[in-house]
Amino acid sequence: MDNRCEIIVPCSHIRSLPHILDMDVDALYFGIRGWSRSNRELEFSIFDVEEICQKGHAHGKRVLLSFNLMPGPMEVEQAWATLKKALSGGVDGVICSDPFLAAMICEEFPEVELHASLGAVVLSLEEAHYWGDLGAKRVVLSPHLTTEEIQELAYSLSTRGIETEVMLFGVRCRATLLGICRMSSYFDMNLENSGLRTVIWSGSSKRSGVCYRSCAQEWKETSGKEWHWSPQVYWDIERLPALLQAGVKAFKIGSRGLSWRRIEALVRVMRERMKKEESYV
Repeated sequence: MDNRCEIIVPCSHIRSLPHILDMDVDALYFGIRGWSRSNRELEFSIFDVEEICQKGHAHGKRVLLSFNLMPGPMEVEQAWATLKKALSGGVDGVICSDPFLAAMICEEFPEVELHASLGAVVLSLEEAHYWGDLGAKRVVLSPHLTTEEIQELAYSLSTRGIETEVMLFGVRCRATLLGICRMSSYFDMNLENSGLRTVIWSGSSKRSGVCYRSCAQEWKETSGKEWHWSPQVYWDIERLPALLQAGVKAFKIGSRGLSWRRIEALVRVMRERMKKEESYV
């Protein structure tokens, strides 16, 4: 059995790709412009997919596509057409949070791994097994879960051959659970035509990948008190050994806005910490 635990990192620009490929990582993930929950300047064109896959595979890396928004009724057909085109480019897996798209991936592209996205907000055994029933090979667990909760989920899913993944570095929002924020949409949601999709709902981190971080702004109560919910960067390296013992299969670095130098430094620390566990070298 291969006990090596994966390290997965983001790739946000074609210029960063050579540096990412030189790192001691097992996989990289990227998003297509307009179809993942990231700022558009950190996403790739659909025409870049084949090149990314070819270069990634040539360096022995797995290539994962982040396609984790929730298409509206008018967007489903175009979302699926775009996803099929991307899958034909050679990606190894899709990180998805929409159940319909997930079912279609498993039906028409059984050779492509389905990963239940962080945006699916899996918090319970029932939700985790629901994604397993859809065909997910891996479930990305929320960083809001405790180590004990992750251990329970990882053990239960492993009995069905389903892997678990945890984001060790990223942004944790105080105001909401990742993937189900309503604040940005409430204050800043606007309909526009970008030419990339049928419609773009700017301000909806769930629908369009564009979040205005309303929670990070300064707020003032009617009493005059000022405060803000600033999202916090977290680094959970200290619980890595316990998660390895729990059977977590992959650790991810979040935030596609990170420079490749920052990612490289984080990877170095993660790999050194993992090597202290002899079974996971």
